[in-house]
Amino acid sequence: MKIFPCILILTMFIISSCDWKQNKKSIKSLDLMKYGIPYAINAPADAVVTKLGSGQLIDILIKNKDGYDVQAFMSLAYTNDLNKLKQNKKEEIISNPYFVKIIEEFDEGFLFEKKTSEGVKSYDFNIIKIVGDNEINFQCGNSKEFSERDVKSMIKTIVDL
Repeated sequence: MKIFPCILILTMFIISSCDWKQNKKSIKSLDLMKYGIPYAINAPADAVVTKLGSGQLIDILIKNKDGYDVQAFMSLAYTNDLNKLKQNKKEEIISNPYFVKIIEEFDEGFLFEKKTSEGVKSYDFNIIKIVGDNEINFQCGNSKEFSERDVKSMIKTIVDL
């Protein structure tokens, strides 16, 4: 009887390792410069980029059919103080009536829980990069409600945690 839990754990570990290796193979560096944003991320190999806005605010959507959905905005930064930009973004998000709580913070951003108007729990993130005089904000796209695991996977394509 004691061997069954060990076999189960070992099997789960092998399956998750295979899944991780498969996911690792399907990731590629995606240079966003050709869409007007001087930054590269490690997006899924089948991700498609759609440019939504240009001019003073560049807005692009990076997504695939498996649920990867990241939106990036770039505009002139009003300051090069990353902590100040992060704090302002937090205040903006916390003031939203659908905000629930910050789940995790890291140097360049944070992961947070929110709820829909129907009360369904979902997650989102905000990552801020300063490149030259520009501020680049990354967040979840609007295709669906994301799980915490989905959001953490998307964050890892943008920053090393």
